[in-house]
Amino acid sequence: MAPVTLPGRSDLPPLSTNPDSALRQNPLPRSVYRIAVVITHPIQYFVPLFRRLAEEPRIDCTVLYSSLMGFQTYSDPGFGLKVKWDVPLLEGYHYRVLPAYFSENIRSFFSCTSPQVVAELSKGTYDAAILFGWGQLTSWLAFLGAWLGRVPVMIYGDTNALYESSKSRFFQLVRRPLLARLFRRVAAFLVTGTFNRQFYESFGVQPQKCFFVPLAVDNDYFAGRAASVKSRRDEFRARLGVAPESLVLLFVGKLVPWKRPQDLLYAAFSLRESVPHIAVAFAGEGELRPFLESEIKRLALKNVHLLGFKNQSELPEIYGISDIFVLPSSRDPRGLVTNEAMACSLPIIVSDRTGVWGDGDLVRDGENGFVYACGDVGALGQAIRRLVTEPGLRERMAARSQEIISGFGYDKCVEGILKALECQIGEPRSTIGR
Repeated sequence: MAPVTLPGRSDLPPLSTNPDSALRQNPLPRSVYRIAVVITHPIQYFVPLFRRLAEEPRIDCTVLYSSLMGFQTYSDPGFGLKVKWDVPLLEGYHYRVLPAYFSENIRSFFSCTSPQVVAELSKGTYDAAILFGWGQLTSWLAFLGAWLGRVPVMIYGDTNALYESSKSRFFQLVRRPLLARLFRRVAAFLVTGTFNRQFYESFGVQPQKCFFVPLAVDNDYFAGRAASVKSRRDEFRARLGVAPESLVLLFVGKLVPWKRPQDLLYAAFSLRESVPHIAVAFAGEGELRPFLESEIKRLALKNVHLLGFKNQSELPEIYGISDIFVLPSSRDPRGLVTNEAMACSLPIIVSDRTGVWGDGDLVRDGENGFVYACGDVGALGQAIRRLVTEPGLRERMAARSQEIISGFGYDKCVEGILKALECQIGEPRSTIGR
């Protein structure tokens, strides 16, 4: 299969849309770090970070893509449909699209493979490269290119310690020595949360090489849009068939087995008599939809709404009409829907198999929500009951969610990246010009 290269197409936006065009035309001062970000494709959560980095005068950032899926329509196997995000993904920052193989979607280790990343990084013209994990061949090629060009590497991702014990012994015997060898060559680890830090520490990574760079969402966007919806809550609820007096339990995500949406359904069923005024809303699509529909019918459940897939611009409305957010997943390293819900001032209930809770992390048990044992529908029901029957507690936890999420925004990301550059890279290698 021939590699696909896209930059020459006339229907795409300009390669650079950084408003400070002088940075692209004139040599940059020595105090500016030139960094490359290697990532498979435009992701709606990371694009605002790239824009923020483009605004930072001490950083000159180029994002290296190997696909434009997301900006272009692609088949998402989790949702089970074709997806194109309805928010701007290629504006406000400098990027390049490298020629790549298998760039139609992310299905395997070989998806979005771009051998050209080796040549790009081996030139040695960057002060650092930020790599999003090691799950694709392109990431390993980027490690190789950075090593050849003596470019320091910073790793950014959501792998965490929660799931290590569930991996096979053979897998661990192969993986751990490989990653340990790789990590010895990494200049800085951009830590995204409590369990991500624990994962690196389990490989002997020293604390001084770890820098907090949260996986973030656009908190202001979600908070502002949700607030405008809440002032007309009954009207928006009526559009979706949700009764104005209901307390809405919200699930957002793919309807797939590891997200366990059925647990929320069963918890609602267990509460149907004691708290009959609750409603459940599922915003998402996936293979479990027919099963959920059959269970709703079998259990004769009312006030359950399968809203289907909701694009980015539609989600604040869904959060705005809801009262409690629930993430029951058995595997969810860093569910960014939790950030969205917290920005929209919702109390949070998550399973202990999600990577968003812990001391100093997003969800703090008893403070802005509850953490329960994954799969324990009774415990999930108890947490829901408390929030439904104690309005004061629900309001306090909702307010605390918004307070906590303010420390997990894009400004914090830039702060952490700059600190990593200053502490681990030192001075930029040379005066830069394009």
